[in-house]
Amino acid sequence: MRTAAAKQLVEPTAPWRRIEAIDMVRGFALFGVMLVNMYNFGAGSPAWTAPYDEFAFSVQRFLFESKGYRLFSFLFGLGFALQMLRAEQSQAGFLAFYLRRLIVLFAIGTVHTLLFWGDILNYYAELGLILLLFRRVPPKALLAVATILIMVWPVERAVKLVRDGPREVAPREVRLQAARERLRVNQQEHPYSVGSIGDVMARNARMIPLVAYTDYEGPQSAFECFAMFLLGLYAGRKGIVQDLEAHQPFLRRIRGWGLAIGVFGMTGERVLYSTVGYEVYRDAHEATVLQQFAGDTLFAVGSTAICLGYAAAIALLAQEVRWKRFLSPLGAVGRMALTTYLVQTLMFTTLFYGYAFGQAYRIGPAAVTTYAVLFFAVQVAACSWWIRHFRIGPVEWLWRTLSYLQLQPWRIAR
Repeated sequence: MRTAAAKQLVEPTAPWRRIEAIDMVRGFALFGVMLVNMYNFGAGSPAWTAPYDEFAFSVQRFLFESKGYRLFSFLFGLGFALQMLRAEQSQAGFLAFYLRRLIVLFAIGTVHTLLFWGDILNYYAELGLILLLFRRVPPKALLAVATILIMVWPVERAVKLVRDGPREVAPREVRLQAARERLRVNQQEHPYSVGSIGDVMARNARMIPLVAYTDYEGPQSAFECFAMFLLGLYAGRKGIVQDLEAHQPFLRRIRGWGLAIGVFGMTGERVLYSTVGYEVYRDAHEATVLQQFAGDTLFAVGSTAICLGYAAAIALLAQEVRWKRFLSPLGAVGRMALTTYLVQTLMFTTLFYGYAFGQAYRIGPAAVTTYAVLFFAVQVAACSWWIRHFRIGPVEWLWRTLSYLQLQPWRIAR
């Protein structure tokens, strides 16, 4: 009797009770996630040296690389906090519901991985289990742990370079020629370029399951992801998003300091790239241990700061009537985040994979960025139409139905 009553109390958030600013931030994050995912199909290669390609790549690296991923992860931690707080206020059972939610998310992510190896849903489901252990941790401790996790990658790479000693780095022209050759080979032989859908799925199936607990290298590692979970949990525990108007002074500070530190960090990373050959994602570069550690720290801290600055800036703009109307289409995308994320994969894999338009490893940063903008514009229009007629997106409906073990309402009552 007690369990049944508790289950009845755990209910989804009604559309009119959603925090619109969060949906707008989530919609913005989804563009960054899609853009960076699309760069994984050859546009991130140094072989693209045309001025317009180098400019597009720098904009992507400066404004979106790792930022959309971190912001999306921050919002997952925030969502966890809000669900937990609502359950506590209603004295409802939370644990069983939350575990079902993660299991369904993991299943969706596993299917998604068959089409795109860069899935993040498996990671979210796995790390979501660990997040449970932090739900009673004091807010200051959450900040401390998050800071430590953000610095794992810079410290780990510095230790690795000290341990392994100086690297032999080929001259720039030799590296460019090798990059061009890799693109040529991938165009002619890679399953993504020339394979059938069966070839793609067979290749991606070898990566299942994606195990977050073994991923500790790089600026988008599981440690960085979990650090953003903790920052989102902190924001939810402190009640910041539940009363945005009362926290406007705090949000202004986050906006100012976040964007300032973020711009400083990203500028520093670009300067090190152009002057000493520092590379974020490549171990074979010319930077010294100190230069590498500085670049890694600038990128890790700067990416975190700028994404929090983005969130605060959008939350503040959403409090103004004029800007709220302008940003509302992003809110529609954010309300359908899971559906949007999966449809993005369908869109760009259709562009890239050999069984469709076959553009993998054939188009550079400028073209990929243009396609990303066009794809997102289509999604904004489609989500805006959908939300006028339906409560939630189709995949969200499935996720909720399986999580709550009850069919969820679909259409908006007229």
